[in-house]
Amino acid sequence: MLSDEEALTRLKARPLPENPWVYATDQAIIIKADYTDTIERMLRWVPKTRWHPSQRCWVVPLSGLELVRSVLPELSRLAEAMHEGPVVPEPVQAVAGESIADALARTWFRDCARLLYGSDWQRETARALKRDEASLACWLIGEGVLEDSPATLLDEMLALMRRRSADIAAAAEVLSQRIRASSPYQP
Repeated sequence: MLSDEEALTRLKARPLPENPWVYATDQAIIIKADYTDTIERMLRWVPKTRWHPSQRCWVVPLSGLELVRSVLPELSRLAEAMHEGPVVPEPVQAVAGESIADALARTWFRDCARLLYGSDWQRETARALKRDEASLACWLIGEGVLEDSPATLLDEMLALMRRRSADIAAAAEVLSQRIRASSPYQP
């Protein structure tokens, strides 16, 4: 485990990516998520990690920085799934060395994936596109590069959305036919 000073130095050199659910202060790392056994198991290796029911958040000592960093995509996914209601669109922010076009691609991709799969969008999108979930999650938070360009990923997302909408339309037509066929009030 890191000392608090080492963790602060690392945070200054490489801050955690912008995230509405997980962020660092000078004293600790805050995870805005409800209590779950899954999160507890993920964080159990960091001594003095605590769940604060009154604030509905986890407080992780700075010494656990690298562990939090290693499970950040999953923590973010779990925290987001716990927050009901529409997700507030995040502002488009390019990370160091990234063009605004690439940042927009990440935002569009993420918004479309959320629309398709709801709270479990990261995992389901990776499966549907046959992509590595961890790599995809890192790209989506601005911490990594995928094996393909953002344009390729957007093309894959568009094709996936078209397939899903065609499947939904076909299923709706089958349901409509079954309802009409079984209705005692046929015209």
